[in-house]
Amino acid sequence: MIKNIIFDMGNVLSDYQPQKYVNQIISDPGAAEAVYHELFLGPEWKQLDEGTISEEDAVAQVQARIPRYAEQVRHAMENWHCMMIPMPGMTELAAELKKKGYPLYLLSNASLRFFKYYRNVEVFRYFDGFVISAKEKLVKPNPAIYRCLLERFRLKAAECLFIDDLQENIDGVARVGIPGHRFQGAEELEKHFRKSGILEPCGK
Repeated sequence: MIKNIIFDMGNVLSDYQPQKYVNQIISDPGAAEAVYHELFLGPEWKQLDEGTISEEDAVAQVQARIPRYAEQVRHAMENWHCMMIPMPGMTELAAELKKKGYPLYLLSNASLRFFKYYRNVEVFRYFDGFVISAKEKLVKPNPAIYRCLLERFRLKAAECLFIDDLQENIDGVARVGIPGHRFQGAEELEKHFRKSGILEPCGK
């Protein structure tokens, strides 16, 4: 029986589109493309999730590769959390789950910047705990990060359901015995919850 719901963040709870973001804040198309590839697709972004590099060092390394766009790199780093707009329907779905008594947890590959902005994000008002990769220095799909969440919050694997948009993370969580469901939008997820009995069927 599912008693706890665990969510990923990017492209599940929030609409994570870095290329769209840089195109919005950088008017020069060439600069926007360079910042997108070198910052968001560069090795430093993964290192930020791993908690093995500071934002200052990440910015400096990216700037060294594209020095002509140094100011745009800094601007993009300082403001990127502003692009994390709510995924349509997910705040409402989290509120309904919470109303039904389900503890909600976040398990996300994210940098330490998360702890600076999450209190301003409405959906996280419904959450009971957070496991962020940079703080733990563990990233999905490493089974150790899933075990970390189970141990920290004293949860039983079989009583949890993990929601993520990437199949590799669903496969990773299965290795520690947690059922997973691949996210395909709030509407599909709500149908899954109602079909599986986590939420009551419509009309009841």
